[in-house]
Amino acid sequence: MEKVLVLGGARSGKSTFAENWVRSLAEPGVVTYVATSRPAPDDAEWAERIRRHRERRPASWQTRETTDVAAVLRAATGTVIVDCLTLWLTTVLDDAGAWDDDDAVAGPAAGAADADAGAAAALDPAVEVAVDAAVAELVDAWRSSSATIVAVSNEVGWSVVPATPSGRLFRDLLGTLNQRFAAEADRAVLCVAGRALELPGRTPWPDAASGHAAATVVDGGQTGAGRAEATPGTPAPIDRDVERHAREKVDGLAKPPGSLGRLEEIGIWLAARQGTYPPRTPSRIGVTVIGGDHGVATQASAYPPAVTGAMVRTVHAGRAGISALAAAHGATVRVRDLGVDAELEDLPAEITEHKVCRGTGRIDSEDALTIDQARAAIAAGRALAAEELATDGRAAEELRAPGRPAADLLVVGDLGIGNTTVAATLIGAITGLDARKVTGRGTGVDDAGLARKTAIVAAAIERATAVRDDPEALLATVGGADFGAMAGFLAAAAEHGVPVLLDGVVVTAAALVAELITPGAAAWWLAGHRSVEPAHDAALDRLGLEPIVDLRMRLGEGTGALAALPTVRSAVAICTGMAALNDLDLG
Repeated sequence: MEKVLVLGGARSGKSTFAENWVRSLAEPGVVTYVATSRPAPDDAEWAERIRRHRERRPASWQTRETTDVAAVLRAATGTVIVDCLTLWLTTVLDDAGAWDDDDAVAGPAAGAADADAGAAAALDPAVEVAVDAAVAELVDAWRSSSATIVAVSNEVGWSVVPATPSGRLFRDLLGTLNQRFAAEADRAVLCVAGRALELPGRTPWPDAASGHAAATVVDGGQTGAGRAEATPGTPAPIDRDVERHAREKVDGLAKPPGSLGRLEEIGIWLAARQGTYPPRTPSRIGVTVIGGDHGVATQASAYPPAVTGAMVRTVHAGRAGISALAAAHGATVRVRDLGVDAELEDLPAEITEHKVCRGTGRIDSEDALTIDQARAAIAAGRALAAEELATDGRAAEELRAPGRPAADLLVVGDLGIGNTTVAATLIGAITGLDARKVTGRGTGVDDAGLARKTAIVAAAIERATAVRDDPEALLATVGGADFGAMAGFLAAAAEHGVPVLLDGVVVTAAALVAELITPGAAAWWLAGHRSVEPAHDAALDRLGLEPIVDLRMRLGEGTGALAALPTVRSAVAICTGMAALNDLDLG
């Protein structure tokens, strides 16, 4: 079903355009008009404006005056008009107490700098969590709804934005919300002076061999754009034509719509990323385990740092937990040392060829890496992802599989004592959560160990706050070479248009950094499982991802991702093996 975002300034005609667009639909089904403004009985002008809006709607339309827009979108099956996102965001900020007092919003003093050039306003951490959760829920409902939806919003730069902390806050949040909606929209329209301008969509990416737009297959036909030629910082486009087609096909299978739950969603998700329906069962799952040690390990872990090097050898020997699961599921596994505090010269050279350092600084009191090391780690991760996508050459020989097919589903795993401390720090810094909410027991520390670990995370978060939006500086300050490589790997996978199954809290912390490197990369990731580490839920919420399985796992290595693989294969099976409802013999 089509999703349209209509933008414009005040009195630009955007609401009228949205209503007329719905009137023009041949078969809109049940039309629901979601009015997000709250009554303002003391504001006569506002009440009159609402009255005029109500009167011009057809009597057959259902009006919902609510701010729980996500619930409406999830339940709707016909056509929905959301008018508007601007007022919805205002209500969310009201309810969160974002401008109840001077302490809720921080930023440069009013008038200190031009609003466009000034620093972004910062929310109180508790308020930010509430706002982020509301936005993530709405974007997910917009993305996954089976209804036709037209959403109206103000183009924030075309409205009056007070040069105050609250003004900058609202500007930044609405601009981000509009971008996230546009990223999932089929069309975006800009209204100016009562006229509508269709904004260009993402141009189909050229096929590397021909120079022409690549095509994707839908039930044997050709439509849409295929796998993108990688562009650093830009994720490959999702094929929305295939996604709509897949949703129609899945809804038409011999079952009540939605009765197979997440299996249906995953099948549709995979089809849109592969550019074909029915989706294909992944032919080669490539697992790359990335190792690194951390300067805080002796104070924050139940195990000594020497375990990391020993586990690199164990993975290479095919005897680790990830090795057992990979053997069961037909995945290939390789391990790479990016920052292990040991010399591993006796292992094959490719294991250490991207090594950046031996361990890191103590992130609670000093930088983990230099900025050059952080950049080198990101570049190494990109290179490792590219190797998994190669079909021949040295990368294939390393896996003892010359001529092997390119991986069409990727997993990156973590290996390193002390890495959950770093993960908690990165997640806390990026989401604004307090150390006590993101710090878990990791390898199993006792209460005293947890207290030490929490203090380390708190100090590290404080050091990282100033660079939370700069991925390279953030990795240098409180990350590590392993986290940089995982972030580069995940960003590159999205840029190349290859799906990824995410593992637990460590990999998801790296995914938050990857999202800073390549905004929108999360559209190419599925969350394999939910870790018992408390920071994991916060990171998944930030990325708008829902875990496939919850098995109380906390090992890492990529094991949680592979544990979800049978569910992914089941999702493909229903798309390929079920009869259509129309094919049933009901005579």
